[in-house]
Amino acid sequence: MSNPLGLSNNNAFGRVWPSNAPFGDDGIGSSSILDPTGLPLAGPPNNLIGGVYVGSLTDRDVVTTPPQLQVIHGSLATGGVGTALLGPSPDGTCKAVFAVVTADGAVVQEDTLKGLDGLASTGTVRPLLGRSWSDARNEGYFHKVADSSDQDVEPRLGVIMNPYTTAPVVRQLFVSEPFQNSIAVLSLVNFGVAPNQIFGLGTINRIGSPWLNLPVDLAPVQRDNDDVNWASNTTLDQGSDFYVANRGNHTIVRMRQDGTVVAARRIHVGGDWRPDDEGVSLNGIATSSDGATIYVTFASARNGRMGGVLALPAF
Repeated sequence: MSNPLGLSNNNAFGRVWPSNAPFGDDGIGSSSILDPTGLPLAGPPNNLIGGVYVGSLTDRDVVTTPPQLQVIHGSLATGGVGTALLGPSPDGTCKAVFAVVTADGAVVQEDTLKGLDGLASTGTVRPLLGRSWSDARNEGYFHKVADSSDQDVEPRLGVIMNPYTTAPVVRQLFVSEPFQNSIAVLSLVNFGVAPNQIFGLGTINRIGSPWLNLPVDLAPVQRDNDDVNWASNTTLDQGSDFYVANRGNHTIVRMRQDGTVVAARRIHVGGDWRPDDEGVSLNGIATSSDGATIYVTFASARNGRMGGVLALPAF
């Protein structure tokens, strides 16, 4: 794990999947599987992959025996900036598959047994390449410009998944697009022919709202509790709203899946403390398994670039 910018954990096994940009947004990306102890994955389904996907080194046509061509072309050509558990592979093997969004706006899918395939091409999600949080400050996103730059904090985005869909759609990925103040909604379908069926891209829609201000991350209001084996911190429960963490103005917005805004809160701590006053920016959001607590991470340009986590009441 190096420069992790996204994180998804499996509710059943406690395994953690970070998506990484070890060489920055424009270098090759990686994605890892860690056991709950933080050690590398024990007993991986594919020994060539182990628990680490990197660049094009762990594509399906490299790690399968006998070799299988990729069903959809793709690789971790740029940094991994967000990730979510998709669920069991549609090929019938019952192996876990994760989606990783890369900085060039592509989406790939990683099967623990058969390696990496593409899912959506470059530019499907609006890219983060060439952008920085300090650029956003200059463009007027932020409520108040802090006295230090965010230049060294790598841009990232949020990814959550809705498994409760109507055929032929089998999954929906919600992906925040920070610099456009929008959320892309990617509908996924089953693609290919058994035994090599994978997830494919259906329709693409977008949510726009004046309540979005540099949306850096997303989290379910209620995490899926119906099947813990195929759910994670990035999986929406049936009909659940979701939270949006806005880096631009330090707000958390609660939205329905159609983009309707339910409520919004600005972060205050201890009555007088505000992120604005400390050169602090929100950088991540998650919810507790019971839905009662919101956790937000923040990064600070002061005090040696310290960061932290806040626990907030749900709303």
